[in-house]
Amino acid sequence: MSSITDTIMKMLQGILDSYMKPETPSPGRQFIPSADLKEKDSIIVDMLNSEGGYVSYCISDPNKADTPIVFASDGFCALTGYGYEEIEGRNCRFLQGPETSKTDVDHIRHALKECQEASVNLLNYRKDGTTFANEFFICPLRDRQDKLLYFIGVQCSVPKLGPGQMPANPG
Repeated sequence: MSSITDTIMKMLQGILDSYMKPETPSPGRQFIPSADLKEKDSIIVDMLNSEGGYVSYCISDPNKADTPIVFASDGFCALTGYGYEEIEGRNCRFLQGPETSKTDVDHIRHALKECQEASVNLLNYRKDGTTFANEFFICPLRDRQDKLLYFIGVQCSVPKLGPGQMPANPG
C-alpha cells in the first residue's frame, strides 16, 4: 500500500479505537459500492462505514460528467454545514472560495487526472461562509478488474493551514 493509503488506514483505525465502544450509536449513513472493490479499497470503505459517522468523507464518481459527489458521510455534512441532499450530485469545488489555494486545487486536479492518491492541506468554506483548514486525502477506488469506479476524499479538520499538519490521533 502507498504511504497515503497507510496514513488513511492508521487514521481510521485510531478513530475506530477511540469511538467504537459499546455505548457508541450504530453507524450513520453508509456507502454501498455498485460493484465489488479491490480488497484494499473494500477495507477502506468498510472501515469508514463502521465508524459511526465521525469521519468526514465523500465519494465521487469519475465516470459521470464533472465527477459529482455520489455519497457524503454524516461527518462530511457536520464539517461543512451542508445536508447530504445539498451535496450529492455536485462537484467538490463548491467548497472552494477566494482564499483556497490554486496550487492546492491544481494538486488535487492532477491526482484526479492521473488516478493517483494525494494529500494536501486545504482551506475550504462551510455553508455559512466560514473557513476551515483540513488535511485532505484523495484515493481512487477500483474494482477487482482494476477499473476506476470512484474517488474517495477524506477530510480531517486541522487547527491551521501549513505543511505537515496531521489531525490529532484520538486513540
